[in-house]
Amino acid sequence: MTLQGKGFMIWKIPSCEGGNADAIASVAQAAGLTHVLIKIADGIYSYNVDSNTNVDLVPPVVAALKAKGLQVWGWHYVYGYNPLGEAHIAIQRVNELGLEGYIIDAEGEFKLDGRDAVATEYMNELRRGLPNTPIALCSFRFPSYHPQFPWKEFLEKCDYNMPQVYWQEANNPGEQLQRCVREFQALTPYRPIMPTGPVY
Repeated sequence: MTLQGKGFMIWKIPSCEGGNADAIASVAQAAGLTHVLIKIADGIYSYNVDSNTNVDLVPPVVAALKAKGLQVWGWHYVYGYNPLGEAHIAIQRVNELGLEGYIIDAEGEFKLDGRDAVATEYMNELRRGLPNTPIALCSFRFPSYHPQFPWKEFLEKCDYNMPQVYWQEANNPGEQLQRCVREFQALTPYRPIMPTGPVY
């Protein structure tokens, strides 16, 4: 299953419509969105779980969005310090929440020495647990600026590339997107690009 149209990434559910699942779904539908991407894990821990009550805030939002006909994917910030643990929480969350896809948010931590092997270990375990789930990488927009990042190791087992084409304090978003696509087209493997941009 692929993504088409416009989507929105939710970081903190309580900051969206006061955390009201039905309101979130109604606003998403009114905005003409086709999909919503919710943060479901951070490192080896579940995310968007109330720290006081231990209530998981994600399931009602997923249910409300699906009831409106929207796709729901999960996203996960990974650090690479415990690749198997990060893969296992991703697999658990995607399965228990009934998500339609999974997005890896990997950034500066994967520019450290030795992270090629870590990325490979993580991706192999992730794919073993989610063999049929669409997976996307959401990371830097210009790979030429980040040659230390293990692009190949991540993208080999991804279906899509969702680079963070952020254009704050710039007046050339179109040029930045074109450059982003050109740079990724020059990499192997190339994956279809779905750019991620900022909205407020």
